[in-house]
Amino acid sequence: MSQAQARVPAQAWMFGLISLAPFYIAAGVYCYGPDRLSALSLAGLAVWSTTMLSFLGGIRAGRELDREQFRWWSLALALLTPIAGFSLLFGPLIHRFDAVWQVSGFLTAFLLVWLWDVRDVEGPSWRPRYRTLVTAGAAIALAFALEQALSM
Repeated sequence: MSQAQARVPAQAWMFGLISLAPFYIAAGVYCYGPDRLSALSLAGLAVWSTTMLSFLGGIRAGRELDREQFRWWSLALALLTPIAGFSLLFGPLIHRFDAVWQVSGFLTAFLLVWLWDVRDVEGPSWRPRYRTLVTAGAAIALAFALEQALSM
């Protein structure tokens, strides 16, 4: 069955939409909320982005370890995903880079994971289309936050 014809299970859509809510709540408060909540909402967006990158890396690592002969390079790349998220989460504290670098780093990380996922031929045929739509949802929220960070 082709990607276009494969139906995404309702549970996957429900989980995907629920996982997008924190992106939009945090980005919405960061962009349109009171100034006193700006730093807190940016931190929330960074924490949730780190959580989701770790989740995606864990899925990839689990799928790789489930193979009879797993590929070390693929497992190493899967483990880089949460490390990247963790580095971006604490980057402003350690390296003193600003919100523009942090948000654009998360946006780049999600797009790189998406590129890897949509090229994957293993797994359900609906997964690439599903990951495209969910990643686009996260990227739109991060793009709003990036625009706000650029204007500050």
